[in-house]
Amino acid sequence: MSAQPSSLPSSSSNEYISKAKSLISEYPYLMLSKSWCPDCHYVYNLFQQLGIYDKLHIIELDQFKDQDEATALENAFTEIVGKKWVPSLFFQGKYWGNEQDLKNLRKQGQLESELKKLNLLV
Repeated sequence: MSAQPSSLPSSSSNEYISKAKSLISEYPYLMLSKSWCPDCHYVYNLFQQLGIYDKLHIIELDQFKDQDEATALENAFTEIVGKKWVPSLFFQGKYWGNEQDLKNLRKQGQLESELKKLNLLV
């Protein structure tokens, strides 16, 4: 599931920050991604293995027709999160983490319980 927001503002960074916040609120399980990114593919594959990939709304920044808009939106997400990183995962309206957080939870044997708390796994 890949999406390109249809009505991105075209001017100020504040408008893009508002749009990013709106996307975070609108989609309970949101992933900021780039199609070429190996860490993003780790998340895709993990979520497919767990049968929860379809719950994830993915924004593929490198697939936007207008890369200026993609850059502005990525900058807005960077400002919200405090770092520039893909994948960035937003669960239930807030920044949750990235692939490293998933890997750490998996290594500790806590991934499934965390995903259940988030209602991603039943």
